[in-house]
Amino acid sequence: MHFLNPMLQSHPMESPFIQTWLNRLADKYTPDLFTPSLAAQSSSECEPQVDIFDARHGSVIYTEFSDTVKTAEAIAVQNGRLLSVGHFHEVYKTVKQTEGFVRIHQLQSNEAIMPSCMSAHCYLVESALCRHYADLGLHGLSGAATRVSQDYSCDYVSNSLTYLDSSLSKGSCLFCFGLEPYLLNWGKPLESLSVQALDALDIDRPVCIVSSDFSTAYVNTQLIDRVKASALGKSPSFKSFIQSVRKHSFVTAEAMSILPWAFNDHELIWQLSELSASFNGIIEQAKRQGVCHFEAAIQSQFVALLFDSLVASEPQKRCSFSTYETYQCHMDELARLDHCEVLKSAQLSRLSQQTSVGLSMGRLATSGFKWVNDYHFNELLVPCKSVLRTGCNLCLQSNFPSEPLSPLRLAEIASERDIEAMPAHYTCEQRTLDPSERITLVQALNALTHGAAQHINMCNYNAVGSEANFMILGCDPLCSGARLRDVKIKSARLSML
Repeated sequence: MHFLNPMLQSHPMESPFIQTWLNRLADKYTPDLFTPSLAAQSSSECEPQVDIFDARHGSVIYTEFSDTVKTAEAIAVQNGRLLSVGHFHEVYKTVKQTEGFVRIHQLQSNEAIMPSCMSAHCYLVESALCRHYADLGLHGLSGAATRVSQDYSCDYVSNSLTYLDSSLSKGSCLFCFGLEPYLLNWGKPLESLSVQALDALDIDRPVCIVSSDFSTAYVNTQLIDRVKASALGKSPSFKSFIQSVRKHSFVTAEAMSILPWAFNDHELIWQLSELSASFNGIIEQAKRQGVCHFEAAIQSQFVALLFDSLVASEPQKRCSFSTYETYQCHMDELARLDHCEVLKSAQLSRLSQQTSVGLSMGRLATSGFKWVNDYHFNELLVPCKSVLRTGCNLCLQSNFPSEPLSPLRLAEIASERDIEAMPAHYTCEQRTLDPSERITLVQALNALTHGAAQHINMCNYNAVGSEANFMILGCDPLCSGARLRDVKIKSARLSML
């Protein structure tokens, strides 16, 4: 699949800014920063117990979403592993042959069980780093909202900076991520965020706002002075950096690698020491959103080292993990494409049934109608239906941390294809981007579960005898008509809690 590689190598987490930041952290890293918790080190056997989930009374258990949706009356989970699936009496008969305490959970009529979701090709280490700072993107300061900000404007950014300034200790950098420059000012130059404009806000600390694609940044004079005072301040690259900022009034993609030098040694050590807490916060958030497995993208030996240390220090086994080296290209029996947004018709025709395509859904819901038509006039934006029509496996990806951890939101985007950001600016026809590429909700849910498992070549996903990755929903995802992103979720692996 080499013909698509150049288009797929520009992920924000592989930007010069992130690479320089990681290199600076590598100089401060020591092996004793992350101490494995007692819970992670414990190898004691837990008492055998089995949970039976009973769906005979008006609820439903979905075991697989495919052309024919598969359901079951009951499933049995023994110490976190799937013991049996099928009719209740068959499941109960199997359970009675085992030793241990048996618990039967009768699902409520408004509840449903479905396979948990897989998060393929995401950037966990880099996201944990970014979580140290605020997200000024369309999803607000938390970066985890299920609704985009509808008052996204320069006033929103200014108010957020003022709010954040009051919460930081003296001397710390005010770093922010996720800014969407085009939507913020509808394609016009952002003079309101120039160096002079940020200085006028009178925030007495270095300020840096990095765009969502890590291609531009907006800084004040104090941040430039902080970089000047660093070891890089007397180098020729710093002089080029100053000339570029004076010319454009913001930091361009070529100069982004200079910005991490604004972090002093104290801040770098703090970032490393707090990395474990940020990482565990992401895992906890993922659990609440129904994610059972992360495939972490590894782009360097240092990222691999940090990731292994963070997984070892994770206090509970709330998720499982695997890794994928971003530089590798699968040319084996499962050729795969990752964080793909656009395809041309000629490229679609070259896909085969052995290909697995990971489509990034977030841009679809937050791109402006004019941007799509002007820039992608000869390309298909997130062509879900076309990919399935070729016979390829489809995996929906959040591009995390570019988008929040909300798999069910991705299913809605794929099946509705509606713009979320600032709907009042669009006509009804403009709000839906290329409805011919809509897929059914069943197809979208499959792309988050078994389709995602196939994408990462996980053969034993929810197989009897393997880990039971199911979640309990507060409604039937196929029949209730409720907004899936708002549905309450809890894990069905009760014996592991």
